[in-house]
Amino acid sequence: MKRKAAFFDVDNTLLNLKSMFSFQQYYYARTDGGDAYSDFVQMLHGHPQRQDRQFLNRLFYQSFSGRNQAVLKAIAEAWFAHLQGEFGDEMWIGSALALAEALRAEGYLLVAVSGSSHEILAPLMRHLRFDACLATTLEVRDGFYTGQIDGLQMIGDGKGVAVRRYAAEQGIDLADCVGCGDHITDLPMLFQTGRTYVVRGDAALEEVAAHRGWPLLALNEDEEVLEALHV
Repeated sequence: MKRKAAFFDVDNTLLNLKSMFSFQQYYYARTDGGDAYSDFVQMLHGHPQRQDRQFLNRLFYQSFSGRNQAVLKAIAEAWFAHLQGEFGDEMWIGSALALAEALRAEGYLLVAVSGSSHEILAPLMRHLRFDACLATTLEVRDGFYTGQIDGLQMIGDGKGVAVRRYAAEQGIDLADCVGCGDHITDLPMLFQTGRTYVVRGDAALEEVAAHRGWPLLALNEDEEVLEALHV
């Protein structure tokens, strides 16, 4: 049997929130308290390059400079447990999870592709039982983060490169594969696969989906929960 894979974005595709910012808020609450997270978000929103997602992604990880990797991994585990306790199944986008499980049953490898970091996503990947995670690798020296990304920046074109590399390493024909994302910056990944699904929410990507005949997946319907998750 030929190997085949399904490549899923994570934030707002599988996970009904932005993992990086949710984790960052929890991290600051555990380690700094006060207004540290509010100050961080205000800094990002006020930056003159705030419209450049790749720049903001790098700027986000610069805040990790000096953090202890082992401590951060432990806080990531506590953060995920906190989310499970507070939101339960509502922290996931049900339509995308159902697609993932259906594809698993058809023999697809499930592969996450995300600009979030391996450390943040580790507890999620265990919970979802994904086969692989193509995420941001952060530079670490002597057990501490430098604030720099090591290797590919896993947003935009980086996702497309990562998917092609993974397919080549695994001997997978991308024409037999599935892609699923929620934002226009997922296109470099989505263009690689023979079959594509789009989670609703980004008008620009939905327009591309309509033009190409890609199916749209529904968001969760509980608006109160959505508001709480996306603070």
